[in-house]
Amino acid sequence: MITRRSFLGLIPGLGLAKGWAGGVEAIPTRKFGRHEEQVSVVGLGGHTLYLSGSDEEATRIAHTAVDRGIRFFDNAWCYHKGEAQVRMGKALKGIRDKAFVMTKCCSHQKPLPEGGKEGAMKMLEESLERLQTDRIDLWMLHELKGAEEVTKFYGPGGTAEAFDLAKKQGKVRYLGFTGHTDPAMHLKILEGGYPFDATLQPVSALGTLDSRKFETVVIPDLAKRKIAVIGMKGFGGSKRSSEKGLMTAEKVMRYALSYPEVCTHLIGVDKFEYVEEAAVASTKAPMDEGERKAFVAWCDRMGGAEYAMHCQPGHRDGSECGGGSVLA
Repeated sequence: MITRRSFLGLIPGLGLAKGWAGGVEAIPTRKFGRHEEQVSVVGLGGHTLYLSGSDEEATRIAHTAVDRGIRFFDNAWCYHKGEAQVRMGKALKGIRDKAFVMTKCCSHQKPLPEGGKEGAMKMLEESLERLQTDRIDLWMLHELKGAEEVTKFYGPGGTAEAFDLAKKQGKVRYLGFTGHTDPAMHLKILEGGYPFDATLQPVSALGTLDSRKFETVVIPDLAKRKIAVIGMKGFGGSKRSSEKGLMTAEKVMRYALSYPEVCTHLIGVDKFEYVEEAAVASTKAPMDEGERKAFVAWCDRMGGAEYAMHCQPGHRDGSECGGGSVLA
């Protein structure tokens, strides 16, 4: 098991993460919100890593990604009933000190005693065991959806108390929240004043899950608060836009990174060959504002929203909401 002390040698040098042999272009890094730490601009999703089919294949993907400079790994307590964390724990064995691991708790979505502070701490301990580590780099409140969840987070015995305790105990390094359905809930929880380090939200030219409002309303507020933005749903949450030739990894990354506030964008990888596709895409120059606007207009003309149905009301593709299929 990797100790917190051994983690001190992890942080990549400023500006670029180390590439691998053969002169391959190194993957850029960005500052993690108001903190000096740098993170790789592309990250891998644990929901889809589980879909690689075996522990051996997941390990091959994870080790190759880290060698290539992809250091950010996402997961959640609830993904595949906990098995996604178990598989990632095995996959990161031997390289945990080179990875930035983010996972999420769902205590705000459960009634007491399963929810709130006690439930969150139980989920944290289970996550640590499954991931075979003694600390989480970024612990997030998962999939914030309603005002009652915000109230519960801040209320007596709420998850905010668990966040404070976990940080005090040294079991987490940074704290944040996620959501992909209601930008207003992001603003509401921010107004509560908790000193979050990061958020995870849709950043998608396809307009997936109200992403345009997340980008135009929420990101500016996060910028003022110097909170790191992690992007998701660049492909619309499923393979559809990629299969139709509308979206590529390069387009997803260039669009997401056109926002300076986005430090990392998550891509789902369930096949080994997608690792290099994601890595190369992350090295391309971000769109400028004019190109970004033109690209959004082009996506709209091409009917991009039709291919971005994952988690949309009435349109489910068989995957769990919040995860998605490869290249989500």
